[in-house]
Formats: sequence, C-alpha cells, structure tokens
Amino acid sequence: MKISIIGAAGVLGSCISFDIIVHKLCDELVMIDAMPDPLTGHWLDLKHAATGSDINVIKGTYPDIVNSDIVVITAGAPVTGPIKQRSDLLPGSMPIIKDISDKINQYCPKAIVICETNPVDPLNYELYLLSKDKDRRRFLGYSMNDSIRFRLWISEAFKVPASTVDGLVIGEHGTTQVMLFSTATIKGKSVKVDEETKKKIRGGPVETLGIFENLKPRRTAGWLSAAGTVKVIAAIKNNTGELLPCNVIQEGEYGAKGLSMTAPCIIGKEGLRSIKKLELAADEQEGVKNSVNAMDPLMKIIEDFVAKNK
Repeated sequence: MKISIIGAAGVLGSCISFDIIVHKLCDELVMIDAMPDPLTGHWLDLKHAATGSDINVIKGTYPDIVNSDIVVITAGAPVTGPIKQRSDLLPGSMPIIKDISDKINQYCPKAIVICETNPVDPLNYELYLLSKDKDRRRFLGYSMNDSIRFRLWISEAFKVPASTVDGLVIGEHGTTQVMLFSTATIKGKSVKVDEETKKKIRGGPVETLGIFENLKPRRTAGWLSAAGTVKVIAAIKNNTGELLPCNVIQEGEYGAKGLSMTAPCIIGKEGLRSIKKLELAADEQEGVKNSVNAMDPLMKIIEDFVAKNK
C-alpha cells in the first residue's frame, strides 16, 4: 500500500505520518509540504524512526503521489489567530484544496482521499465535486474526534474507563454536531444520560476549541486525529467493514443531500461501503435538521466556487 500525506510538516500531518509508521500500515509513505525545511526535519526523523519497519519514507513533490492508494490531506490556509468556529477557515482553504484536487486528478485519480482540513464538511464536498469520477466512496472527511471525545466525556460522567464506552456523533464537524445519546453504551449496555449531564457534555466541543485556539503558540489535536485516522486507514487496508463515524457525501441518508456530513459508515477497501441508518430519538432528528440547515450555506459557497473554477 502507498499512502501520501499532503501537509506532512504540520502538526496533523507529522502525527499521522508517525502513527502510520508505528502501525505499519503501508509499504511506501510520501510526505509533501509547502515548507521545505520543516518537511525535511520531519522526513529525516521519521525515516530513521521507520528503521526496521520496511516502510520507504519519501520526501516528495506532487509527481511522487502517483498510484497512491490513499491520500491524506492536512494542508490548509495558515491560521494567524484564534477562530470562533471552523467555518472561519473556509475562504482561505478553498483555493488550496482546489490545487490539491487537481494534482490528485492528475496523478492518482482512483485514490481514496481522507480530508482532515477544516472546515471538513464543505471541503470534503469540494474534493468530491472536483473529482473526475464523482465516486462518493472515495471521499472520507475525518471527523472521528467528535465521537472519541463524546465517549470520553460519558466515561468521565459515569466514572468508568473510556475503553468501555461507545457512542456516536453525526452531523456537522462543528458547533451543530449531534451527539447521539441514544447510541451511548457502557460495556455494551445502553445508558440513560440525564438532561443536566447532556447539557454539560454538549458544551464540550466549544470549550475544547476555545482551549486550543487560545494556546500560545497555537496547537491543534494532532495526536487524537492521528489515532482516529489510522483506524480509518486500517479499515481500508484490511477491508474490515468496521463501523466508523466519517464525514461523507449524503445522497438522502438522514434527510440530507448535496452535502458532506458525519454519519455512521461501514468502511472497507473501497472506502465508504455504506452508510448505516440508525433510529434516532426525536430530539436527535431535530438536531440533524438544524445541523444540515447550518451547513447548507457553506455547501452553496463550495458549489459556486467549483462552478467558477472548473
């Protein structure tokens, strides 16, 4: 398997590269970044770290992504200060994603593309619209952090190990995300979460984003994203059919169409194998509608941008 990381010198790209090597998920890892010196530093260090794993770690340029099985995108517009929401990053990142899409179409048009760049919902949609084959199975926006944090917060509320908790978050990878408390389980058994605890947990995403955005120097969730990304890559490589929350193009599922959002996905060698339909509680159904309504204007921005730049 050949994996290429675009934006490999950043926090997300370098962390993901390291975890791919640790889990021996490919034979060839291509690292690309617009910043040559940081890229060289990470590449040289990771090349040495890969000793004994038989992974060929390459410091590359775009022609080196040819025939990649998976392309992971972490590149985006530089962030110069705190943001209030991920959608603030959209204008600066759209042209960058367009350039990357052009290179993927040129060198590896059949690769599975994992988009990590925020806001992931509209940018994953952009990659899909710009693709040659419009095969939604190939485009997986990374948004698993929401579900991982959701499980952690439930474990803290019930004072149990996080490894015993399951639960899913769907919708926008942002402030209108929908925490599916109806899916929450501890040791496989459903749990009832009271309204006060739900309110506290629902405040977690905004609080977490605020902590990261106010750090000096600024930092992002590289290690968490890496831990989740390797789960997605492993499911693709090993064709496991595992249920994982991923940001994918909707074709009517959960009442959404013409956008990308997080949903419970069955992941295999083709990327998205299918979207699992869950029975949602009434408030969760309403939450999904609100999330879709919040994302629709961003998707329209993407559609207009793509129409002007094809």
